[in-house]
Amino acid sequence: MEKTLLIVSGGVEAADAARRAKEMGLYVVVSDINPEAPGFAHADSCLIADVYGPDMTAAAAFRFHTKIRKIDGVICVAADAPLTVAAVNTRLGLAGITRETAELACDKLAMKQRFAERGVPVPWFSEVATPQALQRIAVERGRDLVIKPVDSRGSRGVQRLARLQDLDKAFQFARSHSPTQRVMVEQYLEGPQISTESIVAGGRCHTPGFSDRNYEYLERYAPYFIENGGDLPSHLPADIQEKVKDVVGRAAAALGVTDGTVKGDIVVHKGDVYVIELAARLSGGFFCTREIPLNTGVDFVGNAIRVALGEPVEDLEPKYLKPVIQRYAFPKAGRVVSIRGADEASKIPGVADMIVTARLGDVIPPAGDKRPSAAMVLATGATREVALKAANDALACLRIETA
Repeated sequence: MEKTLLIVSGGVEAADAARRAKEMGLYVVVSDINPEAPGFAHADSCLIADVYGPDMTAAAAFRFHTKIRKIDGVICVAADAPLTVAAVNTRLGLAGITRETAELACDKLAMKQRFAERGVPVPWFSEVATPQALQRIAVERGRDLVIKPVDSRGSRGVQRLARLQDLDKAFQFARSHSPTQRVMVEQYLEGPQISTESIVAGGRCHTPGFSDRNYEYLERYAPYFIENGGDLPSHLPADIQEKVKDVVGRAAAALGVTDGTVKGDIVVHKGDVYVIELAARLSGGFFCTREIPLNTGVDFVGNAIRVALGEPVEDLEPKYLKPVIQRYAFPKAGRVVSIRGADEASKIPGVADMIVTARLGDVIPPAGDKRPSAAMVLATGATREVALKAANDALACLRIETA
């Protein structure tokens, strides 16, 4: 009987992983609280359970595991839910990330403390208990700091203090996004930022995913950090790229990841590499499911599934480095009343994917601490310039009107 894989999250990006698992001949179980989750269309069985509810998902998985069919492995795709994966691993006796690793990955302060203890380079950081303490730190260290909730997901509640006047308001905003009401600050470091996607197998870290993050709208959307896609392959010199991969491997080891996936947010400042954060999961934004295969020819998701099932990984060395550009469409804030041009955009030479996530009637929020995107384009070409032109031409064709 074929092995069974549980995929935590049924979002549109997780649907790609479910489809790949089916191609590998696996029995696929998808869990999500939303009965209309796109991933369910590619599942053999569905579990209605909250992605961010570790106990609920673990209980549902255990019932399925004991009463219906043995589950052999679990992964989480495009959802920051390592605690849920760890809970399933513990309840079912599966290999994979432990609760300790998951807790470190979900607590940005504990993560930074662990990295500092293990010699992994990180920006200066400190917990902040009160607005008054934040004022003192700003006086002592200057205002080029980043304030963030200790335990929120993604960029929620994250702000750059140098672009703010009211520090008390910034503190309250960050704290409002923390389930435990904790806030921290860290030094903002100028320099290129990198997204990495790695598979750790037998303690060895492989990093075929390496993208230069695109922050062309950094000033427009300040004090928030709104990323507008990324460029592959990286523009960084080869020696710096090797430094990044080495630091990512050390960071994964510091968190206790010996078999699994890690997503890195890295900054290169004056030639030195620093870890901003490391997530113990597969990334979102179609990075691992579509960009890495286009860029390198590496079956990243297939290998992540193999690790989750306790199977050996296949070749993780890039077969080539094809230019790939990812960009997002940011409509004006308001209710979506018209979407046109998607079919025309997808036919532009070089466009590999045009994914419209907005639907008629959806409300696009003003730009804030969450990216207000309504569509994503992936483009390739013989050179970066050719790929970038294809991406920009596609976005120009796409017309999303709001009111």
